Amino acid sequence: MTAEVTSLPQPRPQRLIWLAVGFVALVLVVILSLSLGSRTLEAQTFWRAFTQFDPSLADHVVLRQIRLPRVIGAVLCGGCLGVAGALMQALTRNPLADPGLLGVNAGAALGVVISTYLLRITDPGQFFWSALLGASLAAALVFVLGGRTASQTGRLILAGAAVSALFFALIRGLLLVSRASLEVYRIWILGGFDNVTFEMVSALSPFILLGLMLAIAAGFGLNALQLGESTAQSLGVRVGFLQLLTGLAIVLLCAASVAMAGPIAFVGLIVPHLARATAPADMRWLTLYSAVYGAVLMLLADLLARAPLFGGAMQAGVMSAILGGPVLIWLIRKKGVRRL
Repeated sequence: MTAEVTSLPQPRPQRLIWLAVGFVALVLVVILSLSLGSRTLEAQTFWRAFTQFDPSLADHVVLRQIRLPRVIGAVLCGGCLGVAGALMQALTRNPLADPGLLGVNAGAALGVVISTYLLRITDPGQFFWSALLGASLAAALVFVLGGRTASQTGRLILAGAAVSALFFALIRGLLLVSRASLEVYRIWILGGFDNVTFEMVSALSPFILLGLMLAIAAGFGLNALQLGESTAQSLGVRVGFLQLLTGLAIVLLCAASVAMAGPIAFVGLIVPHLARATAPADMRWLTLYSAVYGAVLMLLADLLARAPLFGGAMQAGVMSAILGGPVLIWLIRKKGVRRL
């Protein structure tokens, strides 16, 4: 890869301000998510739970062992989906591309159903490995069938639709013969963070870290790819290797997110558009913006899902769809389909 690909203009100061605003918003939403819930914690209790933890106090236990892993899971999943969406849209050059097009949701769902059907697993906190394996295999199959060259993005999308249809057909067949699988699937498919634990976060963090590192590495070549495949090749970009690298990053990020919280809609589709409104025209920076904005959006969705208005029982995946739908309509009306 040549120097021309990486010698991009530095972001203007006002663009960095938006990134700082995103980080500040993230910190504020994290604090709100930890403080608010069925039982609101006072500032003094909140501080002492971290500095002078007392396992005999219910508030300390709720904050440290229930709300904290939930918040960490929401931050990680939102960041993963935001970055994966930005990579997916850049790779396919399709502004409406979503990580779900890779068959990740369908593969993870099939992995969960098979684990409940064959292994009799009923605890959602125990089948994230099967969801991770199913999501990874599905996405890999999609790339083998339709993603051999960057110019055949239509094949990639069609392969994703075909694999998803096949997997969901298998899921429906298994659910018809297993009531236990149906009950687990019914809860998991909504998407949420009720069952996130520190053990789960620790197990999936290496996959997330590797995916983010690959995403940053792919940003160099994706900048050139936006100018066209022939131009990218003339600048020294190996398009096939770039597609493999980007695809692997998408698989790792999406699979880890789905394995942790179930399928979450709209975050990977909406966040990159929000990031482009403030981020520099550089995939490396867009990746960072998407991670921050995605984490904020996911935390907001989870916080609103726990609001008394919804009885505190709505799943974050449902709320993200409620929030994401109007945002997508607004983007289309503001910019127009052609500009999107």
